[in-house]
Amino acid sequence: MTNRYPAGPQRLLRLLNGRAVLEAIHRAGHPITTTDLAGRIDLSRPTVAAAVSLLLERGVISEVGPDTGRKGPAPALYEVNADCAFAIGVDIGHKKIRAAIADVTGSVRARAEQESPSDRDALIERVAAMCEDLAAQMGISLEAVAQIVMGVPAVVGPDGRGLSYTTGLPDAGRGLGEALVRAIPVPLVLENDVNLAALAERRQGHGTETDDFVLVSLGVGLGLGMVVDGRVRRGATGVAGEAGYLPSDRMVAPPGQRRDLVQEHLGARYISAEARRLGLPGDGSPRSVFELAREGDPAAARIVDDTARSIAYVVACVVPLIDPALIVLGGAIGGNGDLLLAPVTRHLADFSTFRPRIVASDLGPGAVLIGATTMASDLARESTYAAATAPSTPVEARLPLS
Repeated sequence: MTNRYPAGPQRLLRLLNGRAVLEAIHRAGHPITTTDLAGRIDLSRPTVAAAVSLLLERGVISEVGPDTGRKGPAPALYEVNADCAFAIGVDIGHKKIRAAIADVTGSVRARAEQESPSDRDALIERVAAMCEDLAAQMGISLEAVAQIVMGVPAVVGPDGRGLSYTTGLPDAGRGLGEALVRAIPVPLVLENDVNLAALAERRQGHGTETDDFVLVSLGVGLGLGMVVDGRVRRGATGVAGEAGYLPSDRMVAPPGQRRDLVQEHLGARYISAEARRLGLPGDGSPRSVFELAREGDPAAARIVDDTARSIAYVVACVVPLIDPALIVLGGAIGGNGDLLLAPVTRHLADFSTFRPRIVASDLGPGAVLIGATTMASDLARESTYAAATAPSTPVEARLPLS
């Protein structure tokens, strides 16, 4: 009778142990000895030493010298070879393109920033050139980069390429996703910019202490990054969080007529239009309006309060649905917590009986890039570590079929 569950080959076991040791070295975050590794994972010291030998051979860890802080013979110290893989994060914004390259440990090694062209082909060329330059700074070709993640101000479809709701992109984003994939010869993930900002908040901001929070990002437009059970929720087609398409509370439409949408009374364009209508000095930009409000201008203060009211309405719509522990205000406008937190809380009391804690993001304009670089580094690390601890011959090919 054929054994349907044969014992695994020793090489496979060594590879599994290698992955466990590699993850332990990565989590340590500092050089570590085989003895200390054996104390962190349920493996004997000789088994750990064998795994370390395999990982050294495959180039994913390095020996960094002896541990001279102990009595007796100084054991070798090992750490992840940070240069074994690189990843690039890109934030394609309405006005700026920001990019950064990180090593396999997630440490950012170089950054770049340029103006965002209004022409689609020029945009693609600029993004590709920025990525090539960042790779060159690490002494590698673009093709050698393990992963790129790009944040875009658009909904990314289930295929990871098709973009919709793309009014802020050149040519309304037509064919942009597919063209980027063709132009950049690296594993590429496109992701909604607010989702990436929410990931950044989860890893480095206010969301590190809770598994359930909502990032309300307000700038040129409005978007929500919803983190539920510790994961960013995108929805079936990617439109989760497109709160600007909620019906506005500011009008009751007659039969047969669509209500205004929230985004028609919120965001940079609306604020600028209100600034012109009220005759505010300055260029009418949200930055100018909020500065005037800080200086005590009553008309500017009314615009800020109007903005806070709309934010509170959106929060009131979302909170009963997913019950977040925290609301984080972010984006170029939403990040003005000194002016918005108090009135948002006050207006929320008019809309809802629920009272989530509301804070302002501390990540600033780099939040999307932080999220993109974080995701790119995570994906690069997973693929690199998996390849380093994979058998040279597929395991399935060595197992009997019956």
